[in-house]
Amino acid sequence: MRPQLAISLLTLGAVLAAPGCATTSPEPSRLAGCETGAVRLTQDFSTAPGYACQREGEAAFELSVLPEDPEINPSPWYAFDLHADEATDAEVALDYADYRHRYQPRIELEDGHWAALPADVVTVSEDGHQAMLALDIPAGVTRIGAQEVIPIEARADWRAAFADRNGMSRAVIGDSREGRPIEALTRQASTSNAPLIIILGGQHPPEVTGVLGLRAFLDTMFGPHADATVLDAYQWLIIPDLNPDGVEHGHWRHNTGGLDLNRDWGPFTQPETAAAFAAIEQQIMNGHAPFLLLDFHSTRRDVLYTPPDGAALTPFAFSEDWISLIESEWTGDDPAFDRGPSHNVGMPTSKTWFADTYAAPGVTVEYGDNTDRDRIIALSQTAARALTRYLDSQTANSRP
Repeated sequence: MRPQLAISLLTLGAVLAAPGCATTSPEPSRLAGCETGAVRLTQDFSTAPGYACQREGEAAFELSVLPEDPEINPSPWYAFDLHADEATDAEVALDYADYRHRYQPRIELEDGHWAALPADVVTVSEDGHQAMLALDIPAGVTRIGAQEVIPIEARADWRAAFADRNGMSRAVIGDSREGRPIEALTRQASTSNAPLIIILGGQHPPEVTGVLGLRAFLDTMFGPHADATVLDAYQWLIIPDLNPDGVEHGHWRHNTGGLDLNRDWGPFTQPETAAAFAAIEQQIMNGHAPFLLLDFHSTRRDVLYTPPDGAALTPFAFSEDWISLIESEWTGDDPAFDRGPSHNVGMPTSKTWFADTYAAPGVTVEYGDNTDRDRIIALSQTAARALTRYLDSQTANSRP
C-alpha cells in the first residue's frame, strides 16, 4: 500500500513558472513513459541529474537516485518537475540503491521562494534506501528538489549583481572541463602590499546551505553597513562557484573529471582548482601575502573545521579568536557553530593546502543540511561581523 496523500501543494502556492532550458537533456530512452501523459515528470533544467525514471501509474513515478561516480560522499541530490494538466494526486518514489535518504525535499513556491515539504509527506523506508513523496499537486509545473535549486544562470546573475552593488571587479580566471567560466570577484586594497583574504564556495554541487551562508556572509561583510576602513586594509579574492559543471549536471560531489575538487588542492589536476590556484598566485605576485582562506560548504551540522590548536600559523590562533568573537556576537538560543580543529589534516583540501603552503589559517565553514534558513542568515551575519572586529584589531595593532 502506498501512503495516503498528506498535503496540498496548492496551499503552498506552488504553481511555478515553466522551467528554462538546460545545456544538456537526459536521454529520452532513460525517461521512457515519464515525460508523456496528463501527469509528467521531467528533468530538463540546470541542476537536474536526469536519473532513470519509471512510470508506476498515471501519476506515479520511480527515480533511480544514483551518483555520477562510485565511491562517493553520500549526498543523494535530486531535482525534478511535475507537470499536471489539472490538479491531481501524485507520487514519486526515490530509490537510492545502496545509499540512504539524506535531504528533506523542498518545493519552489509561486513567489520563487522555497519551503521544506512537511515530514508527513515523505515516507522513508526503515533502512533509508527508499523514500516516497505523496503529493497533491496543482495544474501547471511543480518543482521539487533535495534543496533549493539554484541554476547556473542564477548563480552568474547573483555574482554580477553582488559585484556591481559593492564596487568589485569581475574576471574569468579559467574554464571548467566543459568550458564554463570560473569567475572571481576582487576588491582592491588601498595599499599595494595589503594581506590577501580568499573566500571560496561551490566546490560540491548539492551543498546549497553553504551557498546561502556564503551569500549572507558576503552581503554582511561588504554591504552598506560594512566598515570600509577595515575592508580597504585587505586584498579580497572571492570565487563563489568553483564547480559549475557539477552544478549543471546535478552531481552529488564531483566535477565532470570524476574528482572531488576539495581533494585536489595541491595536485591541481583539474582545470577548476588549477584556475583558483593561478588566481591566488597572481595576487601573491602582485605583493599580497596570504592571510586567510574561508571555504563554504554544507554538512549535517553547523561547524567550523579549523587548523589544529597551536598550529604554527600567522596570524596565530586565528580560529580561536574568531570563534570567541562569534560567540560574543551570537544572540541565538542554541550555540552558534561547533568546532572541529583536526578535520582532514594531511588531506589535499583547500584549508589544509593553504595552511601547509602559506603558513596561514584556512577554515571550512559548514552549514547543516536542514539548518533553518533564518538561522543560516543569522550565523553568517554574526560570523561576518566577528571577522570585521577581528580584522579591525589586526589593522589597529599594525598602525604606527
